[in-house]
Amino acid sequence: MPITLVKNNNFYFDGIKKPYILALKKERPVFAPIKRNYLYIPGLEGALLDSTETDIRIQPVTVWVDNETFPSLQKLKEDMADWLIKEQVAELIFEDELDRTYFAAVDGSLDLEEIVTSGKGTILFACPDPYKYGPVETSGPIADFSLPTVFHNSGRAPTPPRFKVTLKNDTTFLDIIGDEDYMRIGRPVNIDEFAIAERELVLHDPMSTTTGWGDALSSDIDGGVVAGTMISDGTKFIASSFGTGTTWHGPAKIKSLGQELSDFDVEVQPILDNDDLTKIGRIEVYLLDVNKKAVAKLAIKDISKGQGGNIAELRVGDNEVNHFMIADYGTNWNTWHNFNGLLQITKKGNKWTAYVCKFIDGDRNNRTSRKLVEWEDSDNQFTRKVAHVVVHIGANGTATPSRMSIQDLRVYKLNQLTQNQIPYIGGAGDVFEFNMEASRILKNGDFFMRKDFGARFFHLQKGDNVLVFNPPEVIEKVEAEWRQRFK
Repeated sequence: MPITLVKNNNFYFDGIKKPYILALKKERPVFAPIKRNYLYIPGLEGALLDSTETDIRIQPVTVWVDNETFPSLQKLKEDMADWLIKEQVAELIFEDELDRTYFAAVDGSLDLEEIVTSGKGTILFACPDPYKYGPVETSGPIADFSLPTVFHNSGRAPTPPRFKVTLKNDTTFLDIIGDEDYMRIGRPVNIDEFAIAERELVLHDPMSTTTGWGDALSSDIDGGVVAGTMISDGTKFIASSFGTGTTWHGPAKIKSLGQELSDFDVEVQPILDNDDLTKIGRIEVYLLDVNKKAVAKLAIKDISKGQGGNIAELRVGDNEVNHFMIADYGTNWNTWHNFNGLLQITKKGNKWTAYVCKFIDGDRNNRTSRKLVEWEDSDNQFTRKVAHVVVHIGANGTATPSRMSIQDLRVYKLNQLTQNQIPYIGGAGDVFEFNMEASRILKNGDFFMRKDFGARFFHLQKGDNVLVFNPPEVIEKVEAEWRQRFK
């Protein structure tokens, strides 16, 4: 059966175009099927339009398959199956419409009418999202908020935007206000209220120098001895030597906070690379009271030769009386493999929170592999106050140590708020991201849950959209992006 090749008569699925496939016929409906629901009222002629439902978009593509490279047509079929069968939807782009993208999954079966080394059949693409999409549009950075800002949606259908708002001053709230929609996080301060910092920074050490740190004792760490030397390379603490020992051994430094903290929030950013599965190592941060008794511990460790992966350990109490909030590999053995991320422990009253995440490409505001655990100390067993912080990098026995470092440490004091005190939700440098499609708000890469009850996630309408960002005096810049959408 001779087939005449037609220019731009193929398609990309999941970013791949197969040279052995030719699209003979593409059935692309003008729009996805819609169903009208009507309300019938006795005595009223006809009906009222009550609602509209949009069904999935079905797109059959009849293809001609010509095998010139595989040993047999059956082997080509295996390649097709590997390409087409996905667990989730993938991008579908036709060559004669390169500026439009569908999100599709293959449905049903593909039975080829085989003719020697060639075949003909129909691939059924189903698009659960009935829209097709154009290019991503961007706006910003916008720095002047004295007047409303206009965002132009060049698509033919409403589309969910993403806004990134960077602050330059403290604020208790943030608004994005449109003609019919508004988004608010936090709340304004009334005349009989006043704003207050919910947490105050006590220590921020970028680990650029060991000046100000003293040498810790073996009694300050768990299950090992302090040995070797810890230095800074100008951006992070590393162990220049680990000393010797039959179990855990390595350098440790201690710093006084200059005060005792009953309620606190501690964040540390360690790096533990699993570049060689035979290596072993641990990075630990101890929070000690004025008598050098452990209040809590944050740790990431590689303790398994041959497997890789890291265990996160966030513990309340010392090595004898304690409660482990997190002490595992995460969801899978490799959840925190090659760890570059955040360990965080928080105490407020008798409520504790432990949190672990990895940074994507080292970006603190772009996070993955999150785990958060909350626990209430109902017996008020753990009430020691934090007065010192110890950082420790350890090796074990004669095993080659992993590549390890500590790149940032922050300690905050948490304030108990009274009824007429409204907390700041952010300050200079904080970044809030509003993802209207995912109905998600992030602050510095982490989930932020203080959305106003009446606020809602909204879409940009077709054409011009006028939005007000408030309060303008606290916003440094706004960046926005959205994808053109078509029915």
